[in-house]
Amino acid sequence: MKVLIVDDEKHVREAIRYFVPWDKYNISAIYEATNGQEATRVMQEHQPAIVFTDMRMPLMDGAELLEWLHKHYPNTKTIVISGYQDFNYVKPAIVYGGTDYLLKPLNSKQLIASAEHAFKLWMEEEAVRKQSQRQNMQLNVLRPLYWDKVLSDLVYGHASFQELKLALSEELGMPIGAASCRVAVISMQGADCRLLQRFHGDVALTAFVLANVCNEVMAPDYSGYAFRSWQSGGELVILLWNAVQQAETVLNGVNESIRKAYGVQVDIGLSLLNPLPEGLQPAFAQARQGLEERNLLQRDGRIHLCRADGEESRPEEDYALDMELDKLRIAVLSGDLERMERVVEEWARELAGLPLLTESSFLHQQEEICAVLKRWRPEEEISLELCYDSQGLFSVENWESQLKALLQRLSKGSSQAQGSRLVLEIREYLNQNYAQEMTLQHIAERFFISRENVSRKFKQITGENLSDYLTSLRVDKAKTLLQNTNLRLSQIAGLVGYEDEKYFSRVFKKSTGMTPREYRKQEEEG
Repeated sequence: MKVLIVDDEKHVREAIRYFVPWDKYNISAIYEATNGQEATRVMQEHQPAIVFTDMRMPLMDGAELLEWLHKHYPNTKTIVISGYQDFNYVKPAIVYGGTDYLLKPLNSKQLIASAEHAFKLWMEEEAVRKQSQRQNMQLNVLRPLYWDKVLSDLVYGHASFQELKLALSEELGMPIGAASCRVAVISMQGADCRLLQRFHGDVALTAFVLANVCNEVMAPDYSGYAFRSWQSGGELVILLWNAVQQAETVLNGVNESIRKAYGVQVDIGLSLLNPLPEGLQPAFAQARQGLEERNLLQRDGRIHLCRADGEESRPEEDYALDMELDKLRIAVLSGDLERMERVVEEWARELAGLPLLTESSFLHQQEEICAVLKRWRPEEEISLELCYDSQGLFSVENWESQLKALLQRLSKGSSQAQGSRLVLEIREYLNQNYAQEMTLQHIAERFFISRENVSRKFKQITGENLSDYLTSLRVDKAKTLLQNTNLRLSQIAGLVGYEDEKYFSRVFKKSTGMTPREYRKQEEEG
């Protein structure tokens, strides 16, 4: 049994350590934290059974910690130690199942009694939980679900391998002396065109069927076991402990069986060889990495190995994502659907011609595109999927069609709203580029609309002429420089977008009623 003491006062933590008879209850480890945020990290890493916590702490207080524990570790027993009797402090302890509420300064007898009560309560409940687990294991109908949960906890570091070692051997055929492992992760997305359709979009059922296929292939040699990850929804995980050197052969056999049964193959990420049990979590992360870094444009080979430490990464895509996004953003602001579609077509050609397009980088592109479109139409639901063809392979053509369809739907929005967003973008552009040469024609070309439309829309939305806005912006920037620097007037003129100092002075005086020198002198005297 492990214990966590959470208090920002060191002497309180030391008092708890001193008074409680830890050895009597076989406490294996005592951890400390000075606030709730540190406590959550300790819980995730070590899963203590008993938590002593203060209520008033920085960053994350006791009430927030109790709520978090109740949600993520409901079996944990909590003892609140506080210097306050206020109901607002007592209430969270009651609501989230605290076993006791002690007031500072600590009374040693009360502290010991509360601790022993929590220890006994946890051990009683743990005995019931273990009994329940043993009963569930005897029910064949629940066996796959049980192992889905147990193995999910194992690869996420939420379960003890040593406690499960015997059951893994007896139930799944893992050798007691198994010293190494590899983990594979199957992408459900690549199979959605046929498998999910066949099972009416039911991800859980699809994963269950795929797991059965995998386990049938591995059963004769006790190669490993496939299970559905509880933490990540439809992700299918394969834990391999036999013939780990031949893991690719085993997984190719799995894929061939899936192809024969359902006419489609799936992408599988495969980890490096890792020690068992300490390498389970790294292996799981490596398998996911193999999937995330796979080349979506690759048409052959469905087993994707992760990179070894020190291995050079593959070259990134040789095109500028920012440039494509900028083209899309400007096309969207123009409100011209044909222009938007041409940008998408150009983007698709760029993607199709790349030597490498990883899933992780492409998902990042999807997020950036959705952000551009969400800014355009914030009231609309906007999402993009990874598009696959009938073979379960990524399809640039299908992605292009999906994005065009989305743009067609979004383009039906209000022209007034589009005009407002366009003017907002123009103002932001001026705010960032006021120091550059700026003409109405330049802005019109930048945003793909006529000079007349630029001026009209800006005046219609803001009530101010665009040229007046730019002049006011430049004069305000000049005022700041005059007030806070000793720069010459010629330098300030250049910094705010005027090459000619005399012209700058005339503009400044027309706007403020005084010359730049007069303004600077007034500010210095004031």
